[in-house]
Amino acid sequence: MINFTNIESPGLLVNPELVHKNIQWVLNQVDNNPARLRPHIKTHKTREVNQLLLASGITKFKAATIAEAELLALDEAPDVLLSMQPTGTTLKRFIELTKKYTKTSFGCLLDDTQAAHALNAVSSNQRVYIDLNMGMNRTGIRPEKSIPLINLIIQLPNLQLAGLHAYDGHIRDLDLEDRKRHVEQDFQSFYALLPQLSLDLELVVGGTPSFLIHHTNPNYVCSPGTFVFFDTGYAKLYPENSLQLAVQVIGRVISIPTNHTISIDVGHKSVAPENGIDNRLQFIDHPEWKLLSQSEEHGIVEVGDSSAFQIGDVIRMLPYHICPTVALHQYLQIGDGSVWKVLARDRKLTI
Repeated sequence: MINFTNIESPGLLVNPELVHKNIQWVLNQVDNNPARLRPHIKTHKTREVNQLLLASGITKFKAATIAEAELLALDEAPDVLLSMQPTGTTLKRFIELTKKYTKTSFGCLLDDTQAAHALNAVSSNQRVYIDLNMGMNRTGIRPEKSIPLINLIIQLPNLQLAGLHAYDGHIRDLDLEDRKRHVEQDFQSFYALLPQLSLDLELVVGGTPSFLIHHTNPNYVCSPGTFVFFDTGYAKLYPENSLQLAVQVIGRVISIPTNHTISIDVGHKSVAPENGIDNRLQFIDHPEWKLLSQSEEHGIVEVGDSSAFQIGDVIRMLPYHICPTVALHQYLQIGDGSVWKVLARDRKLTI
């Protein structure tokens, strides 16, 4: 039983045991073969979770920023893929990263010939992955148009083609069979590309929503990220008794403005606000409650009869989207009073 006396609000409370169980559950899905996983650390951004993943035997990772990549290098993670095409100052920092942390092998994404030439000009034997657009239309080159870029990278002297990166974050069908059909439809061009390549390439495929489909293919290296903490947005995509919700948002009642509402200290500076007001928080002990509005530091909640509450009462919630929620906090709290610092919420560590 957690003593909330010293748990700060607004804040995040993490259950390390559940994080460990989530890591083990994902490992179980790939027959306990850590080589088939390249988890993305954008969700947690902490050394502590990186260390749990490393201790489980995982050696390959994805990172969205230079700071996240450096965070992994601090614990000598063997293999880090920057899931971004480096340009401008990011390209300069990426090269500095590879020179400073020689015990970590770094790779990055490419989807453009100009970017390939720029990277080749400042690199030496740099591992790269072709970023493929699988229908999300955010980044990447369509598989059917990628052969010229692949051939260019093979020819450039300072680049080493290491793999293909096929992210499909747009595939989130609620029904698993619908999700499978969606994957089959959108990956036809990917399937057609593979026989054209004679190289031994790492196939980095999918995120958390499509993990339940891609993990069955032994040729794929899966790259979920949200799974370590999980959230209510993805929970509806997974079967019961699979991944566990490992992080709670903790708030307190700070005012009782009407007979039917309370005000809590959880505004949109404390929980990801990119979704509508109905898809931000789920109240653990009172699922019938409704979040009516948020300002920067306040959340107004419809509770029915507000006379049942006192100023200072603890309110426990689950976030709809955990990744940007974690980035709003300097640290995650643990029931024993210790904390996990969210170090990579900063855009820069040392580089």
